[in-house]
Amino acid sequence: MEEQIQQDINSEEPKRKYWKFVAGFLGIIIIAFGVFFVWEKYFSPQAKINRETQKNYEKYLEWQRNYEKAMKEDTYGGKTPEETLQMFIEALKKEDIELASKYFMLDKNGNPDPKWINGLKKTKDAGKLQEVANLLSKAKPDFEARSSNEDFKFSVYENGNLKAYINLEFNPQSGVWKIESL
Repeated sequence: MEEQIQQDINSEEPKRKYWKFVAGFLGIIIIAFGVFFVWEKYFSPQAKINRETQKNYEKYLEWQRNYEKAMKEDTYGGKTPEETLQMFIEALKKEDIELASKYFMLDKNGNPDPKWINGLKKTKDAGKLQEVANLLSKAKPDFEARSSNEDFKFSVYENGNLKAYINLEFNPQSGVWKIESL
């Protein structure tokens, strides 16, 4: 009987070694896959690029939300290009450059473009707002230069010479026409 017990013990030992080997091997494989996963997800150059791309995409979405909000809230302008131009001319005649600057398109950040505010200030300081208002009062629609239904152009000719060119664009978020360039 002792012999039988000794044989059972001896036959179980290879089984234990086998299962220890299998468990150790599986443990090594699991650890290797874990290290590979962590490397690919967090430390590899591609993972860093993916995180940076995601961060930039989120920044872009935030910028887009802010820009669209600003465009919806930008209600200065008329329902027609002619109405916007007339409102702009009236603001110039009153020498209200703050109001006049609000008829221009917003910049890419959704803010009033400082180049128009500064240009109007310089024109006012030079005492030429009335002259500009009078010149723009002579503007005629330039139907040939239109590129879409959301684009409208005016031109001012004196003695056959182009004196001013005004480009307006439609702001679909707020439903008003804005001066894009002058």
